[in-house]
Amino acid sequence: MPVLALCLLWTLVTVPQPVLAAPTGSPEPAQHEELTLLFHGTLQLGQALNSVYRTTEARLTEAGRSLDLYGHTLGLLGKEVSRGQAAAQELHTGLLEIQMEENALQLHAEAMAQTLGEVAQTQQVLQDKVQQLEVRLQGTRLGNARHEFEALKVRGSQPWDAGTLIPSQNLPGTLNLESHRPLG
Repeated sequence: MPVLALCLLWTLVTVPQPVLAAPTGSPEPAQHEELTLLFHGTLQLGQALNSVYRTTEARLTEAGRSLDLYGHTLGLLGKEVSRGQAAAQELHTGLLEIQMEENALQLHAEAMAQTLGEVAQTQQVLQDKVQQLEVRLQGTRLGNARHEFEALKVRGSQPWDAGTLIPSQNLPGTLNLESHRPLG
């Protein structure tokens, strides 16, 4: 900036100035006064330019600090964004794992449901067979009871010994009533 001030001063000195009408006295004091005014104006201009230079330099320094601060802030924000992206990626990965586990559990549940259906069918078949066996067993019991009933009928048609309640013939599969005596 001082170079600029010197260039401006040189330009002012070398540029032809219109000559004012000098007083009728000696021309030298008027020139000397003009030069003094010129140098005084140049000095004031230099001081003003120096002040502008320092103000501009201070503003540029402050702007540089602000840019550094903004750059630092952007760096921190970039790190936060990176952390956020990493967290989002972890969440996405976790979500995919959960979905895979859910799919595996769904398949397992479907397999269990199918197995339970097969077990229910097998249980129904077994219940049907048990009912059939119960019917057959009941039929067998009734068959034995019929044989006993028929045997009792046969005994009932036989002559009885009056002193005992024992039939004259013991038939197989009949009740033994020897311990029973008629009341007398």
